[in-house]
Amino acid sequence: MNIEFLTKGQQCKQESISAKDCFNALTPDQKTLVENSTTLLQFAKGETIIKQGYVASHILFLEKGITKVDVSNDSKISTVGLLGSGSFIGLPCSFACKSFDFSAVALEEASIRMINMDVFQSLLKENGEFALKLVRHMSLSTSMMLHRTCRISGKNVEGSLAFILQELSEIYASSTFTLPVTRIGLASLAGCSKESVINSLTRFHNDGIIEIADKKVSILKADLLDLIVKNG
Repeated sequence: MNIEFLTKGQQCKQESISAKDCFNALTPDQKTLVENSTTLLQFAKGETIIKQGYVASHILFLEKGITKVDVSNDSKISTVGLLGSGSFIGLPCSFACKSFDFSAVALEEASIRMINMDVFQSLLKENGEFALKLVRHMSLSTSMMLHRTCRISGKNVEGSLAFILQELSEIYASSTFTLPVTRIGLASLAGCSKESVINSLTRFHNDGIIEIADKKVSILKADLLDLIVKNG
């Protein structure tokens, strides 16, 4: 694993402290120590990476792929975030509650680095810059997830779907991408029915906002999609 080239995490529009920024604060010897204390795991599409309630025994880093983060409350499962390559998974839980209070599922083939917890904690004690950047990264990531949950929970079907399409476009860093989920999966992410998703996608397509063929999506009018997110 070449830590220097681990890609971006979810970024805050005002100020970004990515996982890469955190790792780059380590000395060469410390980076080597991290690399030598990690185990690389591969997960197939649809496979559970974390099950809610599992003990947080390692630091989990999503080296490649996309995952969704779900929380189960009162027998209802809600998606609270999508994570792309270069993201920590459940970092606050690793230090606070010692167990994961959410589940994570791979939406496409994913590579996960499991970093030894003792090694990670020793670096926090030894390297103040690394510790500070990690705290800022966790704070920004938590803030983004809270704002995401608040924004999407109050939207209608078209607003929620437009939000998800924007989110996927940002994760893939492209206006053209392949949906990592089926229409049913997209409905689950947006919190609506499959029929509602199909109807909304058709309207977006007919209005020239997106072009969609099977699972391939191209956002043609990003400004109109953003307007739907804001007003939906």
